Amino acid sequence: MESDDRVRMLEDALREREAQHRLAEREIRKLKRALEQSPATVVVTGLDGTIEYVNATFQTLTGYSAEEAVGRNIRELKSGLHGQAFYRELWETIRAGQVWRGKFNNRKKNGDLFWERATIAPVFDEQGQITCYVAVKEDVTELMRSEEALKTAKMAADAASQAKSAFLANMSHEIRTPLNAVLGFIHLLKDTALTPQQQEYLDKAGVSAAHLHGIISDILDFSKIEAGRLDLEKIPFDPRETLDNLAGILSHRASEKGLRLAVELDPGLPARVLGDPLRLGQVLLNFGSNAIKFTESGEVTITVRVLERAQGRVRLCFEVRDTGIGLTEAQVAGLFQPFTQADESTTRRFGGTGLGLAISRRLAWLMGGEIEVTSRPGLGSRFALVLTFPEVAREQPAGGLPAPGAGVLPLAGITVLLAEDNDLNQQVAMEILRRAGASVTVAGDGREALARLREWPFDAVLMDLQMPGMGGIEAARSIRADPRWADLPIIAVTADATAAMRESVLAAGMTDYLVKPIDPPRLVRLLSGLILKAGFEFPAARPAGDAPAGKVRGVDIAGAMERLELDPETYLMLLRRFAEGQAEDVAGLGEALSRGDSETALRHAHSLKGAALNLGADALGGAARDLERCLRDAGGAGWPEQLERVRERMRELAESLALLPGPERAAAGPGTELAWPAILGALETLRQALGEDDAKAGRDLSELAALLKDSPLREALAPMQARIKNYDYGRALDLFPAFLARVEAMRG
Repeated sequence: MESDDRVRMLEDALREREAQHRLAEREIRKLKRALEQSPATVVVTGLDGTIEYVNATFQTLTGYSAEEAVGRNIRELKSGLHGQAFYRELWETIRAGQVWRGKFNNRKKNGDLFWERATIAPVFDEQGQITCYVAVKEDVTELMRSEEALKTAKMAADAASQAKSAFLANMSHEIRTPLNAVLGFIHLLKDTALTPQQQEYLDKAGVSAAHLHGIISDILDFSKIEAGRLDLEKIPFDPRETLDNLAGILSHRASEKGLRLAVELDPGLPARVLGDPLRLGQVLLNFGSNAIKFTESGEVTITVRVLERAQGRVRLCFEVRDTGIGLTEAQVAGLFQPFTQADESTTRRFGGTGLGLAISRRLAWLMGGEIEVTSRPGLGSRFALVLTFPEVAREQPAGGLPAPGAGVLPLAGITVLLAEDNDLNQQVAMEILRRAGASVTVAGDGREALARLREWPFDAVLMDLQMPGMGGIEAARSIRADPRWADLPIIAVTADATAAMRESVLAAGMTDYLVKPIDPPRLVRLLSGLILKAGFEFPAARPAGDAPAGKVRGVDIAGAMERLELDPETYLMLLRRFAEGQAEDVAGLGEALSRGDSETALRHAHSLKGAALNLGADALGGAARDLERCLRDAGGAGWPEQLERVRERMRELAESLALLPGPERAAAGPGTELAWPAILGALETLRQALGEDDAKAGRDLSELAALLKDSPLREALAPMQARIKNYDYGRALDLFPAFLARVEAMRG
């Protein structure tokens, strides 16, 4: 009985074990089918990388059958695209018992390459020892190709965007540079003696040039916005100043049409906010200009209201209302489309490109705001810009910076290095700066600017950015690399008004920048402020005087000084420069007439007339005017007599100036602290170099200039310096006796 029980128990145990075995086999077969049918590649290798198992997906992908794969080393599939360090890191990871994840490139049986994303893990036995490695991999070849195609497309798009940005920057430079010269010369011409007809022509030319500048700016701004390359500033500013500037621009236009311009500011308007005052002003100027353009009678009102204030932020509504022609609902709906106006009759009647409002809306979006429009035909329109700004605390005024004294030109006594390659822009900038009292030296590129800086201690540098050879950015970096010029004010001049360019300018070490066309008053204010911060002390106020001691025949000294707002010393300096410089022009005028070149002669006569009358040399200016009329209206009949009158007035001017006390005596007497023995030695060294046509004359001249310090002799050295700069050593030597005589006179 007991034996039967034991037999039954054994049979039950055997049946149970067989059942478990069959279950295990089913699980193994299920697992094997899962591995075989898995869309992922599964590979099992030994500790040395020898393949022990591959699934069907591996075979399909690589082209190796299971029989061909098993027994091979997994390293045989390497493509060669990865270095030893890559595989070293992989094996070190899995041998340390960790899981490795990543992508690699392998080679198929037929030689084709393919990409796999893999997870490789070690397999442990009961004692925790690694027995083999299992890799589960996914074919990502197509994904990698797509990513590469996307990367290539992105690089192409970036390159196209950069090319477009470069094109816009270049076009901005190429267009604004000559326009800068046009507007600059118009500004300078307005300060010369003009007939009423010439003044009228000049005013119309100025209006047309300013209009052209506006159109060009609109087109360039729109292109930058389209390219996503228009960046905004975030700087503290006073909204009242922006509104004051706007009112100043619009008031003249409104008065010309007989319109009333009103500005209403909310008493709670914050003193300072953080934003872009330039772009805010641009949008409001567009609103205001349109309001005046489309309003024949009545008024234009500019209003700023505080809508909301909370947590250091303020929401403002800038509103422009007019009593003009108004708009229909359909016209309002299409108002912000680029190159679109209300209708064709509007374009014919009022002009415009149709870009202003399109740009304004996009600027509003960039600033995080919105534009509101309400209008009724015949009753006027309301344009509003709603923006939110962070408020900022008002900065305390620095105080203590001395301004130039009364009667002193705003840049009197400072020396400016102008780095500019364009001849016209050189002339414009030089005239603006010299009229403000500055002494200007010109360099044609960045390399020459560095050379000039080594020769003389300038107070500021005005640096064009796009110059041949070494440009402005590279030159600025070189300047800042020298500790001597760490605090030297450097102002960039560029036609590119983008924030990216501003960042490049400041990153190069420049102090500030101006955008072409240059606004003369802003240039002078900016230079004056920067130089004050750098510690320059402007001359004190000079005592008022009716006129210099003595008289100059044929010159209205008092009238010219009052009109030009010059002190006696500065005025006489300019008059002497004029007399010295025009002597050669008068000679050239005579030569042109002698060879029958009436066009050149007419140009010389016109130039002489304007310059003379501007400085109050009425007798010489009148003689030049008569010669100009003779050449222009009388066909040149009688020009010898008229030319002789010009020469006679020129001689009278030179003789009268010679009788006045020399500037050396007035500015510095025998007691001037100069190292005379060293100066005389440097003069002799320079004379020898000039006599031998030796290029070291430039260096000798720099050493002499340094010895002369701030004495009037340094300014008298300028004509010789100009000829040496042009390697005209013979003509420079011709000036030597006269300069030596001035040195002896100053020594006493």
